Amino acid sequence: MNIFSKKSISGLAFILSLGVFVSCCSKMSNWQENSAWYESRTPYDAAKLDVLYLVSTDVLSAKDAEGNELWRATLSPEDKEAISGEIAWVEENIFYDDFNLHSPYYHQFTFEAIKLYPGESFRAVYQDVTKEVCEAFDYYMENVNKGRPFVLAGFSQGAMLTLELLRHMTDEQYSRMVACYTIGYRVSAEDLQHPHINAARGETDRGVVISFNSVQTLQAKWDLVSAGAAACINPINWKTDSTPAKFTYLDFENEVRVDTDNNLLMVESERADYFTAEMRRLSFFAEVGVSELNLHHWDLLFYGKQIHDNALKRYRQ
Repeated sequence: MNIFSKKSISGLAFILSLGVFVSCCSKMSNWQENSAWYESRTPYDAAKLDVLYLVSTDVLSAKDAEGNELWRATLSPEDKEAISGEIAWVEENIFYDDFNLHSPYYHQFTFEAIKLYPGESFRAVYQDVTKEVCEAFDYYMENVNKGRPFVLAGFSQGAMLTLELLRHMTDEQYSRMVACYTIGYRVSAEDLQHPHINAARGETDRGVVISFNSVQTLQAKWDLVSAGAAACINPINWKTDSTPAKFTYLDFENEVRVDTDNNLLMVESERADYFTAEMRRLSFFAEVGVSELNLHHWDLLFYGKQIHDNALKRYRQ
């Protein structure tokens, strides 16, 4: 199943718990070219709030001209089609025409690259990806944003990279960030030591990180995205305690609450069988031992309207 494009990886979070901080100085893409950025369907309007969005892992594998395996996307037409599918879905279902959506085509690490973890080869690939995303951020800040408020958002691999951008940005840039939506990835106690990484405590605080990971049972936790989580907020009621909240997905009812001991979102659904059946169709999860009761795939799908409304509410406070 793929909600974005037939060639993408269904928005899975192929992300790892790395405490890596790297400098951002290399030139890896020509960011002044329009082709380096997603073409939004909404005309730019300086009166609207900007969103810089980083995609999840949409490219399964990549090869060079000789057929050798590469660990980063080549941004071939097929790669860009997959990435565009996710961004277009996010624009249509989360940010609508109420925001200026900006999203770079970066050479993301592929699913196959994860097999290199935790070796130095993976760390080198990850460092290159981080440098490139920081470079895109710098171009956006200098040439597009020009001193205006903005929202940072990412899902899966993109969520991981939002934390790197928070470390990379200047204090002045951070002062203009309305919020950072780190969707489907944990914020650790170590992350929270950085002055730019502050966990959201409610519905309207600004300059904060909104982080959550969804599961049906505690045993379904996926350590790669959830282990060491030091914060979690419920995006339905914007509480960090265990107060439950109801939401509808595909016309059936669900309830979500925060497990405050593990900083996870616990979801109970009247159609739990639907999610487990879909997980069986996402063979990657089973191959790496992820439980059928894990709901990471739905972290972006469940809470889109709430993210839309919340970003505007934080901005207008």
